[in-house]
Amino acid sequence: TGEVTVWAGYSGHGKSLILGQVSNYFMRQFKQRICIASMEMKPHLTLARMCRQSATMRPNVDYIQQFHKSTDNLLWMYDQQGTIKGEKIAAIVRYTQDKFGVQHFIIDSLLKCGYAEDDYTGQKMFVDQICAIARDTNVHIHLAHHSRKGHNEYNVPGKLDIKGTSSITDQVDNVIIVWRNKLKEQETNEGIFTKAAESDCILAVEKQRNGEWEGRIALWFNPTSMSYGE
Repeated sequence: TGEVTVWAGYSGHGKSLILGQVSNYFMRQFKQRICIASMEMKPHLTLARMCRQSATMRPNVDYIQQFHKSTDNLLWMYDQQGTIKGEKIAAIVRYTQDKFGVQHFIIDSLLKCGYAEDDYTGQKMFVDQICAIARDTNVHIHLAHHSRKGHNEYNVPGKLDIKGTSSITDQVDNVIIVWRNKLKEQETNEGIFTKAAESDCILAVEKQRNGEWEGRIALWFNPTSMSYGE
């Protein structure tokens, strides 16, 4: 707690999906309170995916009702799509912590906080602001952000490939890259299975200021539950 983690990766590589799965884990294992501010996906779609991940299968009506009951006083959704000013997001983080005791706040994503890709000063000031809020309130803030695309999406990007100013990764406590094995998916869809032994996803821990480990975790995707596992 009291840290900021950037979850970066190419567009469409599963950052929001992973964050939903992580949120489920925080709630189920530790009864921690979460607020998700996704400016890219409507709350009911986020909740539907999280319910499916929790059930580890396509849930029936009884499970859906049970899931929503279990998230009472543990999960809040900020319902606004499109661009929102960074100052307002920062105020919402403080409000949810003060009003509801939120322990994890997910911002999805930085590009929806009103800063142009080349507005390095604005990005730096916003990240500095949320880092200060995290320290002051002991909330763990999770910030989704995009990586720059090269010639293709087939190589795992690093923290130096994250869009915008380098001060983003300099200021935050943790940087995690989410990468889907798109080449494996493409070949599998074509009936080619030469990459069957390769993982479906890589979580690359590129920075962990207060931890002892950096490296890569290989994950496999379960399409029924829409979740990842080792």
